[in-house]
Formats: sequence, C-alpha cells, structure tokens
Amino acid sequence: MAFKGVIFDMDGTLTVPIIDFQKMRDDLGIPSGDIAKILNSWPEAERRRGWEIVEEYECSLAEQNRLHPGVVEAFEKFEEQGIRIAILTRNSSRSVEMFLKKFGLKVDMYLSRDFEYIKPAPEPVLHIIEKWGFKPEECIIVGDYIHDIDCGKAAGIFTCFFRNDGHESFEEHAHFCAGTYQELERIVLS
Repeated sequence: MAFKGVIFDMDGTLTVPIIDFQKMRDDLGIPSGDIAKILNSWPEAERRRGWEIVEEYECSLAEQNRLHPGVVEAFEKFEEQGIRIAILTRNSSRSVEMFLKKFGLKVDMYLSRDFEYIKPAPEPVLHIIEKWGFKPEECIIVGDYIHDIDCGKAAGIFTCFFRNDGHESFEEHAHFCAGTYQELERIVLS
C-alpha cells in the first residue's frame, strides 16, 4: 500500500532526540504525567510562564538540532511520488519555523501546539487529512512517542513508531516500526 500523505512528529522523529525532558520537568516542577495536560490545567499566569519555559528549551536547542540520517532524501522521494507531507508537533510554531528554516525542508503544512487540540487528541490529524482531501486509510503518522501512535489510531490512520536506540519503545502499539529513514521509505512507498 502506497500512502498519499505522511504526517511526521518533529523532535525525536525528524530530529535526533536532544531535549532533556527530566531537566525540563524539574524546572517546571512536574515530576511525572503529561506536561502539556498539566500545564494547561494551571491558572493563567502560571500556565503562561510554564509554556515560556518549554519554549525556551525548544528554541535554545534549535541550533543544536540534527536531522536523522536520510530525512532529506526521504522527503525528496515522497515529493517525487506526489506524497503530501505534514508536521504535527506539540512544539511552538516559533520552534517549527526555526526548524524548517534551518534545514530547508518543504512541507505542505504543519500544526503546532498553537492549534486548538494537541496530540494525543485525534483532531489535528483529522484536520490535516481533511485539508488534503484524503481518506484516513491513505495516510500514516510517524512518531517516536505513544502520543503520536494514539493520535493516529484515534483518527483512523496508519501509525509507524520511529525507534530511537536507548529510548522507550512503543513499537507494539503501532501498525509499523522503522529505525531508519530507509526502512520508513519502504513502508511508505510499498
């Protein structure tokens, strides 16, 4: 099955993971749980300051970001085949813009945490595939965390867990699994 649309997570999927989430949690005072969900439950002033801390992490690391090997080549192959590409991230729009500018990647669209809903809610994926005019079964989401997989499944699209060595695996929850962009190309293009 060749897919018509691929939705990518950003950090840890397109990029080599570098954010120190434990340090971020310590700075936020959130020892466990879903950071976004907890931040959004705080009173406005605390919530705003919490998101500022998160954005500081995202943007301060932007210069250190490195793409996984093969990302550029995969994007070129997908574009040649007419496959649409989107980024769906819980990062800020500012950090996504910095990412796209740094690497010169061409995407059809992106949704950040500024969208009304964030992963693992299915609404961002549903919004993307509706804009593309595709059926759910014609699309796949690729991500390195359970939120990506849960989001895709809830929206009725295929899911691909992107494996990073030394990081927690959610492979058993996804339809597919890839550890390199060459493996991902085979999944998307076959």
